Amino acid sequence: MTNPAEAYESYMVPVLFGPWASDLVEAAEPRRGERILDLACGTGIVAREAARRLGAAASVTGLDASSNMLAVARSAAVRENRKIEWREGRAEALPFRDGAFDLVLCQFGLMFFSDPSAALNEAHRVLESGGRLALAVWQPLDRHPFYRTLHQVIQRRAGVSALEQIFSWRDAGELSRSIEGAGFRSIDVEPVSKTSRFPNPEGFLVSEIAVDTASIPTMQSLDDRARERIVAAISQDMQGPLDAVTRGDHVVIEFHAWVARAVA
Repeated sequence: MTNPAEAYESYMVPVLFGPWASDLVEAAEPRRGERILDLACGTGIVAREAARRLGAAASVTGLDASSNMLAVARSAAVRENRKIEWREGRAEALPFRDGAFDLVLCQFGLMFFSDPSAALNEAHRVLESGGRLALAVWQPLDRHPFYRTLHQVIQRRAGVSALEQIFSWRDAGELSRSIEGAGFRSIDVEPVSKTSRFPNPEGFLVSEIAVDTASIPTMQSLDDRARERIVAAISQDMQGPLDAVTRGDHVVIEFHAWVARAVA
């Protein structure tokens, strides 16, 4: 696959992000005729789920900063016969007018924004008064032992790890205060846990290492052989932890998130 987003869509979405998307959309309770924004949509699984539930009554837009992700999102929507508008842009500066939407959804995107407060302010701006926000973020590394170990191994082998950002929200109170600071009210933050079963344990480990080291500057500056040596060393260090979460021919991991709902 020349586009890494295709691997993300084919491997991660069915096992991990699809089930979470279904729950997030259900929690948001989208209504017929509402204008819906999937913020940081990735390959568009949340937008597609909202469009699936509402059918012809759906007015759904997906926005992401990655053209690669959007290319896969467009193809997936065509395959599924979902009518969705796709836009490229940054969450911190949304290319929409004030009050353009009735519902903003954001699944596991908030922690990647360069300025989460600005992104939440923008989400509030583009919502109609009384519009709703529903988002999900991962709970911290101490709730995810496999990823905590992977984080430590990558730090030791590569000098820095991107996993801390993915699991960066420390507690529900911090998330609630951030949402309130953007002008939202009636904020509810609920802990949610879900178990995922990934096929092909070795493939899972290689994919995780590739994704989690892709943005590390020291890795980007290495030649292919040096990079492969570090990835091989990380893989070797992680064999024990991988075995601990492998059941038969699947990796079984429990994930923990906070799902927040609020009113503009």
